[in-house]
Amino acid sequence: MLIFVSHKTLELMNKPRFFQAVLQEVKGNVLDHVYPHLKGSNQLTLTERMGSQEAKCCECGGNHWMLLADEQVAVAQGGKPYMECLGCGEMTHL
Repeated sequence: MLIFVSHKTLELMNKPRFFQAVLQEVKGNVLDHVYPHLKGSNQLTLTERMGSQEAKCCECGGNHWMLLADEQVAVAQGGKPYMECLGCGEMTHL
C-alpha cells in the first residue's frame, strides 16, 4: 500500500516543537505519588530506595529532584519513574 503525503504535510510534521515543564512540589510521600497502585502496601521506603530519608544525590549531595514526565525517553523505555537532581543533573529512578 502506498500513501502519498503532500510536501506541506511533511513540512508541518517536521516542524520543531518545544515544551516547558512547570515544577510543582510533590506533597506527602513521593513513592505513593509515583506508585499509587502500591500505596498502603509493602513498598520500598525512601531510605531503602535512596540510601537515606534525606534522598541525597550520590554525585553532588543535593536533595532537590525533578520527576521526569512519562513521555520522556528514560521513563518510556525504562518503565520506571525517573528523576533528575536539580543540583547537578544526575538521573536515577525511584
